[in-house]
Amino acid sequence: MLRDQWGSRRKRLGAENLRSFDACCLCLQRAQRPVCDSHGHLFCKECVLSDLITQKSNLAKADKQRAHAEKVRAEQAKEAERDAAAAKIADFEKGSKRAHTEEDEASKKRRRDGANPAFWLPALAPGVDMDEEQLRQFEANTPPRTPLCLATDKPHPLTSKQLVDIVLSVRKVGVEEQLFCPSCKKQFTASSHIHVIRGCGHAFCAPCATTLVKQPLDKGEAGSCPECSTDIPSWARHVVAIAREGTGYAGGGVSETATKGVAFQG
Repeated sequence: MLRDQWGSRRKRLGAENLRSFDACCLCLQRAQRPVCDSHGHLFCKECVLSDLITQKSNLAKADKQRAHAEKVRAEQAKEAERDAAAAKIADFEKGSKRAHTEEDEASKKRRRDGANPAFWLPALAPGVDMDEEQLRQFEANTPPRTPLCLATDKPHPLTSKQLVDIVLSVRKVGVEEQLFCPSCKKQFTASSHIHVIRGCGHAFCAPCATTLVKQPLDKGEAGSCPECSTDIPSWARHVVAIAREGTGYAGGGVSETATKGVAFQG
C-alpha cells in the first residue's frame, strides 16, 4: 500500500498512451500537410508555424522586459553614484570628519525596512522594485533567444527553414486511408521506421531507404530518390528519420514512464 504512494515508480505505457506515428507532435491529431524538422519530429504545417510565431512574439516581449529592467537598473546605479558624489562634496564643504563613515539615505532606508517588525502588513511591507526583481529572474532563468522544438525532453532550436514538407503515399482500403511505402507497398504502422528524403519529401520504410539509397551512397555511387529520382548527395544530411514514440510493446521504442520520490521512512 505504501509502496504505491511513496518512492520512485515506473509504469509501462500501452499503445493508447502513445502518440500515433502519423500524428502531429503539437495537436496530437493526424498531421495535415505534414512537415518534419531536422530531428524527425512530425507536425502539421499550420501548427508548427503558429507555434513559431507565438514563440517569437513571447521572445520579443521578454527582450523588451529585459532591456527595460537593465535600463532602470543602470539609471538607478547612476543616480546612486550622483547622490554619493553629492554627499561627499557636501561633507567636504562642511568639513565633516565623519564623511567616510556616515551612512547615506539609501542604506538607512534599507536598514529601517529590514528591521520593520510588522513586515507582514501590506501597509508596512518593505517595497520591492519590480524591475530589479524581473532582471534577477531573467538572470536566474535565462530564456532562449530562438524558438525551440518542444516535442522532446531536450528542446533544440527550430526555424521554418529547417522544416521538410513530407509527401506521404496514401491508398484507400475500404473506408479508411492507409499510408504506405511507395517502393515496397508495405503499410506504415507504429512499428515502422520511416525515412524522408529532404529534397522531394517522399517517405520510405527503413529497409527500402537503406537498400535503395544508403547502400549505393556507401559504395560511392550516386544516390537518388526511388520515387522521383531526385539526387541525394549524402545520407546524413539529406535523409531524415521520423521520430516515433513506440508501439506499446517492450521492444517497440520508448514505452515507459517514471516518477521519482522519497521512500517512506516510517
